[in-house]
Amino acid sequence: MLRDHDIQKLAGQLRAVDRENQQHYENLSALLGNFNSLLESYNLLKSDYEEEKEAREKYKKMARGQERNPFVLVLVDGDGYPFQEDLIRSRNEGGITAARRMTDSIKELLHDRLGDQAEQCRVMIRIYANLLGLSKALARAGLVGHEARSFAAFASSFTRSQDLADFIDAGDKKEGADHKIREMFRLFADINQCKHIFFAGCHDVGYLSFLMPYRGMADRITLLKGPSFHPEFKTLGLPISEIPSLFMSSPLGSSLEPITSKSAVPKSAVCWFFQKGICKYGNDCSKQHISSQQHEMSKAQENKSDTQSTVREMRHYATIPRSPSSKDEGPLVHINRNGDRIDTAISQPTNEEWNAYARRAKQHKICNQYHLGGECSNLNCQFDHSHVDESLIEVMRYIMRQHVCPNGSDCRLGKCYLGHMCQKPGCKGGKPCRFSQHAHTLDRQIYGNTTPTDTHSYDSSSSEDYDYLA
Repeated sequence: MLRDHDIQKLAGQLRAVDRENQQHYENLSALLGNFNSLLESYNLLKSDYEEEKEAREKYKKMARGQERNPFVLVLVDGDGYPFQEDLIRSRNEGGITAARRMTDSIKELLHDRLGDQAEQCRVMIRIYANLLGLSKALARAGLVGHEARSFAAFASSFTRSQDLADFIDAGDKKEGADHKIREMFRLFADINQCKHIFFAGCHDVGYLSFLMPYRGMADRITLLKGPSFHPEFKTLGLPISEIPSLFMSSPLGSSLEPITSKSAVPKSAVCWFFQKGICKYGNDCSKQHISSQQHEMSKAQENKSDTQSTVREMRHYATIPRSPSSKDEGPLVHINRNGDRIDTAISQPTNEEWNAYARRAKQHKICNQYHLGGECSNLNCQFDHSHVDESLIEVMRYIMRQHVCPNGSDCRLGKCYLGHMCQKPGCKGGKPCRFSQHAHTLDRQIYGNTTPTDTHSYDSSSSEDYDYLA
């Protein structure tokens, strides 16, 4: 029989075993909990890894795809970059030669920029022009026939000759080619497969503001010189090249001499069909074949005074009032003796002002109507209405004065910020200038002021219409 001492000893041992079992159970439970936590973390990490791996593989495939088929883009405003006369006169053969010559010239320029990589790049050419209007202009210059769309044969052969070369009719809508070129530029500017863009639109200062966000991108963009080149494009800090074997050396029609009063042609002797490009009699026509530009210049010479001339010189700036700031601009509209609206002169912005304007507008496009017109009635306007420094306002004024007011010199809108007369030094009118001949020959002497109207007769609510900065 067990003694009491032995029974107590056994009870103590039993309690110890029970405590050990309890501790073992707790340790096992903790271990299983940690294991489950680690297993869950492992599964999450594995899932993240698989997603990252899949995304990386997709990126590699995309990168490999972007490296395939590299190309360079050539964008040409055909209205301001006419081809050489010998090419135009050759019609079909001229179009084929022009496409081949442009492709070869671009490849030569590309070697200087991309080196060995240039061999792998194909050349994509997009020329946009008002084919009907261009045909008329070339017909007046005697380079093509006077039938409608006489330049179409050249354009068609240009397109057929190269797989990636297209001469595209942008229609006769005003600035139709401009909008096409802007959108094509935006589309390809950020595509990795497009290794370089050659831009041929430096005859039109309207493109200047559009290119501002791409200042200094010499590795991506090259400007091409044409018959006329605005020096303002040099402020972009982009490389400038030219293809003298391709484009005319002077603007189309610039060789036409102004008609003096001694040789002015009476209205009855002018062939109006020729001016429209549809005279069927050609050189056998009994009336004189002169362009509408020459005829306007002839009429201007007949009526010219000391303050009116066919060619605007820099001295005209002496008679144009300086532009007041937006803070002190009065409500009156300046007019000359004939009732034509006279614009105030605005100086060209400095490089610092251009840079400040480009930085601001790149963040958020500035609303023309609000900052220049004084108010914006578009409740859904997406453009910037916040405070803009006065120096940037002046840059906006300078840009918008390059765009023609649809009401011309008859405009009486007090806060109209568009142009009503050409202020480019030495400009004689005609392409690439957007202003009419009258806007170059009107009397710039201020005769008085008139009370402005309060309502718009055109829609200027959108900054996109004039696209002064993308």
